Amino acid sequence: MTSLEQLSTDGSMVKASASKNNVVLEEVLRVIGEYVNNELKKGIEVDKLEDEHFGNCRGYGQLNKSGKYKVKAVVAKYIKQVNKDNSNDRKKEIEDTVEEALDEFKKDSIEKVSLTDKESRFMKNKKGVFELAYNSQITVDHKQGIIVANDICQDRTDTYQLKPQIELVEENCVFLKEGTKICADSGYYSGNNIHYLNDKKLDPYIPEQKEVTKTITENVEELRFNISNFEYNEEIDEFICPENQRLKFLYEGYEKERKRKYRLYKGTECKKCKFSKNCTKRKDGIRHLKIAEFSKERKQLADKMETEEAKKIYGQRKQVVEPAIGNCKENLGFTGCLKTQTISTIG
Repeated sequence: MTSLEQLSTDGSMVKASASKNNVVLEEVLRVIGEYVNNELKKGIEVDKLEDEHFGNCRGYGQLNKSGKYKVKAVVAKYIKQVNKDNSNDRKKEIEDTVEEALDEFKKDSIEKVSLTDKESRFMKNKKGVFELAYNSQITVDHKQGIIVANDICQDRTDTYQLKPQIELVEENCVFLKEGTKICADSGYYSGNNIHYLNDKKLDPYIPEQKEVTKTITENVEELRFNISNFEYNEEIDEFICPENQRLKFLYEGYEKERKRKYRLYKGTECKKCKFSKNCTKRKDGIRHLKIAEFSKERKQLADKMETEEAKKIYGQRKQVVEPAIGNCKENLGFTGCLKTQTISTIG
């Protein structure tokens, strides 16, 4: 029923079964954790929870009014649960909840964590509203529309999920043969993904992410000095600008946020150029080019995606993987997600 000759991967946000009202900042959670460890076992009454009551908890005095209110609200809830159950097991469960929530701050760069579903993350839905959710991923075979891999993760974007999906396909089915077509939308576009697929001798069809320009310039010269108009000389590892001036390699760096290497090139004759103000906004007037890793492979894919054949192959993606997602959500009712027992590694 599957040919594994052409696959399409896509992701879809699934709302978590968690309320925004149950999220806390890290500094608030640390105060709650200290209180739980030191005071909860004493059987404190809820109506005694005044500011003075938390005086021994480090950091409480530095919280703003909203933070203090959140501490008291959560602690009051926990006290009611302990008094109702009158059980040491319940106290230990609350301690574990706080500890696990604190661990989420170590795992990921998040501002808030949910106490009801600690592994969920704030993600933007189609309406542009941020809500607690998970990122579900599926890969579908084009022959009969069979899902050959699926997963759920905490990543807010799809960029780092293409490799795990290919690995899952091979784990579930068989190692993919050379030339297998892999289709994915621009959310998966990255030099690392392109290099990974090329290295496995697979055939990628991923459109480049288009940068949205907020202001449209009427200055033709500024458009002329767009990075796409700089030519690269591979033999000497230099770029040539539209004014036929050289940009030499300066150094290699790493972008933590985008998790990729880059190479920086610097203009040699920019100060003598009459178009320097059109070319760069740097105060010194010298143009720099930051070139992402695997730029050659990115260029090759971009050129391929401009061909009619590639457009036709990529166009089949939405007819295969998107209906599978729609079936899961609309027909099978997978519109919400409870706390998962296993979450794939972030990024």
